[in-house]
Amino acid sequence: MEIREVKTELDEVNRRGSKTWLMMNDNSKASFLRQRFVEKNGGSFYREGRSWYWRSPVQEQNGYWLKRVGTEEKVFFDNMTEFGKKNGLTPVKICELLNGKRKTYKGWTAVELREVKETTGSHVKAKEKPKQKVKICKGATFQNVITKEIFYVTNISEYAKANNISRSDLYKVVNGKAKTCKNLKLYNPLEP
Repeated sequence: MEIREVKTELDEVNRRGSKTWLMMNDNSKASFLRQRFVEKNGGSFYREGRSWYWRSPVQEQNGYWLKRVGTEEKVFFDNMTEFGKKNGLTPVKICELLNGKRKTYKGWTAVELREVKETTGSHVKAKEKPKQKVKICKGATFQNVITKEIFYVTNISEYAKANNISRSDLYKVVNGKAKTCKNLKLYNPLEP
C-alpha cells in the first residue's frame, strides 16, 4: 500500500510548468484568472522576475506589510531581520512602525498596525492546513475464468513475474482497458 498526498490547485499554482501555473502566467487572460483565484482562495500574487507566484492567506497573516512614503509602494516580508538588512533598517524600529509608536522611519510607514505583545518574540503564527493523503493499493482481486477461483493479489508486479504473465497486460485488466489476461479477469461480486 502506498500513501500519496493529494495535489490541489493551491499546490499547483506555484509549481513552475503546471497547468495552473501556466494559466496564471502565460495565458492571455492571466490577470483576470489571478484576480478570480484570489477572490476564491484569498492571499495575493506577487511578481518575481517574469513570473507570478501566489502567497497564501496564512503566509500573509504571518508576514508584515510596509509601504514607502513617497511612492505608496507596498512591500511584504516575513523576516524582519533580512528585510532590515536589505533596506538599512533595524528590526526594533520596524516593530515600532508596526506597533504605531513611530509614524515613519527612513521613508517607510506601516500599512497595518498590530498590538504590542507582552512577551518577546513574534506573534502567534497561523498554520497551513495539513495536506490530504490518499492510500493507493497495489493489489487487486482476480477471478480465473475457467475454474471460477477468486483470489486477492497484494503485489501485481511480483505475481506477474512469478506466473510468467506480462505485467503491463495484467495492469490493463486492473485499469479496465482489457477484459482478460491468460484466463484472469478482475473480480466483480455483482456479476453472476
